[in-house]
Amino acid sequence: MTFQKSALILIAFTITSCVGIYTTLPGDKRVVKAKENENFDYKTTLPGTYTYLLADSSNITLKNGGCSSPLFQCTYVQSSPDMMTVTLKGKMSSELKWVIFMGPGNIVPITVVFFVNNTWNDLTIGSIQPQYSVPLIVQAKNSHTVTITCSIFSTTPSATLYTGLKMESYYQLRLFTPPIDNTSHHQQILNLEVRDILLHKVLTLTVRRKESIDFYTCKVGRKYLTHTIDWTSTANRFKVYATVLMACLLHIGY
Repeated sequence: MTFQKSALILIAFTITSCVGIYTTLPGDKRVVKAKENENFDYKTTLPGTYTYLLADSSNITLKNGGCSSPLFQCTYVQSSPDMMTVTLKGKMSSELKWVIFMGPGNIVPITVVFFVNNTWNDLTIGSIQPQYSVPLIVQAKNSHTVTITCSIFSTTPSATLYTGLKMESYYQLRLFTPPIDNTSHHQQILNLEVRDILLHKVLTLTVRRKESIDFYTCKVGRKYLTHTIDWTSTANRFKVYATVLMACLLHIGY
């Protein structure tokens, strides 16, 4: 990790603690790639208060700053009601592919995916194939639109697409009946294309900005794949963060 990237993460964390808003971390893609048995040390932010995580087949409660499993060490800091910072550490293992953070009500699940030996090798029928979806955080500065994909290894899956921090369903694929399509109720959704490609059902979504940070989720079975689109200007993020940090420090009396 470069000095500038480390400094940006530290400044972003300090700003969030000061003003209590959700921000993504510089360079974060919610993807961990490394060779098997190599160490990983990963940090991300979550947009609210989360209470448990799903790690493949495990269900782990977040409690007293801890959320570890046999596959990784996990700690978290709730810096405000709108943001939690999570750190995951461990050794890459073929058993670890998904970590999905869940919260109360319909708060959006946040997904981290692990590519052992830099590849995705889970071809279970009906499973989401995230190799076609990464990065899961899209830095969309100066972009008018963003296109994201959810690819499922099946041509006849059941799946639901959601939008928003508080998830709202806008499209459902159903096994024996026509899909439920409510995309027209969401003006920021410009196009949804559903195709069969080489034994996969591929859902390709094009959107424009609604909030400063938008969320789009694809659910298949118990798995959620969430894209976070950060439309915030980041042309000179270090300068912007430094300016806001100075304002925060002045506000609290440094």
